[in-house]
Amino acid sequence: MPTEEQIKELAYAIWEKEGCPDGKETEHYFRAKQILKEQEAARVIELAPPPPMPQLAPQPPIIELAQPPSKRKKSTRRKKK
Repeated sequence: MPTEEQIKELAYAIWEKEGCPDGKETEHYFRAKQILKEQEAARVIELAPPPPMPQLAPQPPIIELAQPPSKRKKSTRRKKK
């Protein structure tokens, strides 16, 4: 959570950047507070550890290689007598 001092410093910087307009103190304060909250949330996300990788069950090794299919097609016709 941003401190009151941080919010006021940023609000002042926003006020100066906008040319020191009168009557915008509240707007600048809440904008500064929102900016600091968003920055803090982004920092928390960056620091969060990645989720653990799921553990896969061990697979048995493949011992035999698959045989390629025969190139000769089986006939479905009946043989003549």
